[in-house]
Amino acid sequence: MRALKNLVLLQALILLTSWIGVSQIFASEEVAQAVVRITSYRQSPDWSSPWRMKPTAAGHGSGFLIENGWILTNAHVVSDSKLLLINKLSSPEPFLAEVVSMAHDSDLALLRVKDADFYTDMTPLAFGGIPKLRSPVQAYGYPLGGQDLSRTNSGGPVIQEGLAIGVAFQSNLRLNDIGYFIPVPLIKRFIQDQRDGHYDGVPEIGIQTSSLLNRYQRKSLGLSDESGGVLVERIIPRSSAEGILEEGDVLLGVAGKSIDRAGMVHFGEHRVDFFIEAEHLQVGDSLFFKVWRDRSLLNLQITLKPPPFSAELRNAYDILPEYLIVGGLVLIALNRDYLQSEGKQTPELSYEHWYREIEEPHTRREQVVLISRVLPASVNSGYSQLRHFVVHSVNGNPIKSLRHLDQLLEKLPEDTEHLVFESEWEPLPLVLNYRQSLETHQEILEIYGIPSDRRFHKTSGSEG
Repeated sequence: MRALKNLVLLQALILLTSWIGVSQIFASEEVAQAVVRITSYRQSPDWSSPWRMKPTAAGHGSGFLIENGWILTNAHVVSDSKLLLINKLSSPEPFLAEVVSMAHDSDLALLRVKDADFYTDMTPLAFGGIPKLRSPVQAYGYPLGGQDLSRTNSGGPVIQEGLAIGVAFQSNLRLNDIGYFIPVPLIKRFIQDQRDGHYDGVPEIGIQTSSLLNRYQRKSLGLSDESGGVLVERIIPRSSAEGILEEGDVLLGVAGKSIDRAGMVHFGEHRVDFFIEAEHLQVGDSLFFKVWRDRSLLNLQITLKPPPFSAELRNAYDILPEYLIVGGLVLIALNRDYLQSEGKQTPELSYEHWYREIEEPHTRREQVVLISRVLPASVNSGYSQLRHFVVHSVNGNPIKSLRHLDQLLEKLPEDTEHLVFESEWEPLPLVLNYRQSLETHQEILEIYGIPSDRRFHKTSGSEG
C-alpha cells in the first residue's frame, strides 16, 4: 500500500543534487550581496507546564533577498522568534526584521527589514526553474551563524547560472556534498498563497493508493496490458476527494498527465509522485482526474482543500498552548507539539491523533482533550501519577473541544456532587468532588505559581 501522504510531500518535489563543495565559496557580487545571515532569539512553550515559556535561546540561519523587499528563508529558522536580526555582507551592523508570512507545511518564510537603508546596494535574486538531473548547483549561506559566506543547510539560496532555483534546508557534507532543497514551484506557490495576507496552506487530495504492477490484478479490473494507473484504496474523511473519488477507482491520469503503474507522472524531465499535481496548486483550485470505475472511463473534478485537521496534525509554532486547570488537573488539546515534547506516543494518543478519523470516519472531535498531568492537591488525591488521560465526556456530556469542556463545566447545576471524567480508553472514570474543586482552585494556582487557570485561542472550540 502506498503510504498516507504527509501534509506536504516535499520529497516528491525536493531535488537531490550535488553542492559545489568547498569550505568557503566565492560568489558573484550580486549573489553575495543578496545573501544574509539571520539571528533569531526564540522562546517556545513548555508543554509540561503550558502556562510557562522555556528559556530564550539564539538560533542562526541564512536567507536571501527576493522581490518586493522580502527575505526568503526556512520557517524553522525564524519560528518562535522574539527578536530577528539580519546581517548583510556590506554592513557590520545588524538590522531588525519582522516575519511577513510563514508556511510550516513547506518550511518557508518571508521576512522584511524595517530600515529602508538595509536595501541599499542590494539586488534581489531572480528565480530559475527545475535543474536537470545531476547538474551541479551552488548553495550559499552562513553555516552556524559564521561570518564568512559559505555552504549552507538552512535558508540560503541554491544557485544555478546566477538564478535561485531553491532554498537549502538540509545537507550532509560527509556524503559527497549531497543536499536537499525546496524548489521553485513550491516557493512560488507559497508566495502566491500569502499575497492576500492569509496563508491557506498546501492542499491535499486525501487518498491512499497502491500500485498496479501485477498484470493479473489489472486484468481483473478490466484494464488493458498497456494501461497505467493506481488503485484508490481509501478516501480520507473530510478531504478533497471525499464524495468524488471512490474506493476501487483506478486513477489513470491527473491534470492532463498519465499516471504510470507506480503512481508517477512526468514533471519536466523528472518522474515524481502524482500527488505533486495538487501540491503546487492553491486551496480552492480544481484538479481533474481520468478515472476507471466499474469498467467505464470517467472524467472527474475535485476542489482542493487543506488536509483535514491540519492545524492539529502539524507543528504549531508561534502559538501558545491552550490549557484549562480544574481541581489541579491540567487539561490540554492534543497536538503534534505535545506528542513530540513528551518524547513518546502512547497507543491511545497515537490513535486519537493520527488514526481515529481514518479508521472511524467522522468520529474525530474538533480537539482531542486530555489530562496531561496532575498538580498534586487534596482534591485529587490518588491521581498524582496520572498522565495522558484522554477525556471523552464529563458528567455524561461528550466533549467537542477544550473550550467546550469549559462551557460544560460552567453550566453544571449548583448541587452537582462530583466531576466525572470518562475515557473510552480507561475502564474507570476519574472522579473529583465538585465543591472541593471550586474551593481549592485558587489555592492550587497560588501554590504552583500559575498566573491564569486557562488559555483559549479565539477561533477554537464549539458553542453549546
